Amino acid sequence: MRDLLLVLHIVGVATWLGANVVQFLSTKRLVAQGGQVAAAWTGMTLLWGRVLYMPAAILVLITGTWLVIDSAWAEFSHTFVSIGFSVIIIATILGMVVIAKIGRRATEAFAAGDDAAGNAEINRLLSWAVLDTVLVVVAIIAMVGMWGV
Repeated sequence: MRDLLLVLHIVGVATWLGANVVQFLSTKRLVAQGGQVAAAWTGMTLLWGRVLYMPAAILVLITGTWLVIDSAWAEFSHTFVSIGFSVIIIATILGMVVIAKIGRRATEAFAAGDDAAGNAEINRLLSWAVLDTVLVVVAIIAMVGMWGV
């Protein structure tokens, strides 16, 4: 059971980090086209929040919790576990409250033909997305290093 949980846990984190990388590599290029292309892209990334990021975060949370409960060596008091839970909480709030709100404003601006406002929102969004990615990478490093064990 541990191996299955660990594989699912890693798949969830890989999905999250991989989607972030795809967005970093694609967003500037696609929004540079402006108008409907930019609106479609930013709209798609909003959809990813619901159908990709949220399920990945839930999978990571459930499998991570189960791995600690089922473990003879990991405890909820270990630093790496606390960091993992903290990252999920912070990133989920960040995604739902900040990134989604900015993404909606960008999508609306591009759809209305206001590329300048859309690009300004995208620049704000990317700054927050960098923070999200850094948090995920720090959590990965903490997990691999088993900080606090």
